[in-house]
Amino acid sequence: MLGRKYSNLAAVLTVILLWVFGASAAVGEVKIGVVDVPKAIQATKEGQKIKKDLEADYNKRKADLEKRAKDIQQMISDFEKKSLVLSDEARAKKGQSIEEEKSKFMELQEKNRQDLVKKDRELSQPMIKKLNEVINEIAKKESFTAIFHKNDQNLVWASSEIDITDKVIQALEKK
Repeated sequence: MLGRKYSNLAAVLTVILLWVFGASAAVGEVKIGVVDVPKAIQATKEGQKIKKDLEADYNKRKADLEKRAKDIQQMISDFEKKSLVLSDEARAKKGQSIEEEKSKFMELQEKNRQDLVKKDRELSQPMIKKLNEVINEIAKKESFTAIFHKNDQNLVWASSEIDITDKVIQALEKK
């Protein structure tokens, strides 16, 4: 549902931009640029630091989850070996305990995913703000009519001649 909403919004923006381009063409030259935003972010020192911090957090969480998964596997293995000698009540209790551990594991897995997304957003927000400022500065300075996100689903093709990603990276590193 949310994807459709943004897709419709992008289509409306495209129509508006085409109308603006038509009006701009009557007044003067149309100048269009594209920026590979992920590349621009990842190519900077700040972007690499963000990536390194996120990877460190991810790897720590992954190691913890792998240990827990191994512990659960061990519980299951022990249960299977001993299940024939356990009473029905003990077997049911042990089975329930294993299911609870599996459930906790899945909850932790989801919480970790949400925490990483939140941390990514928090760490990236200042960088994205700088990126937008740099793009706006370049757009004004060089009189661009429009600058598009190179990886936008609605952008089917763009010539490498209008790609200003390297210019954006250089300006970001200076900020």
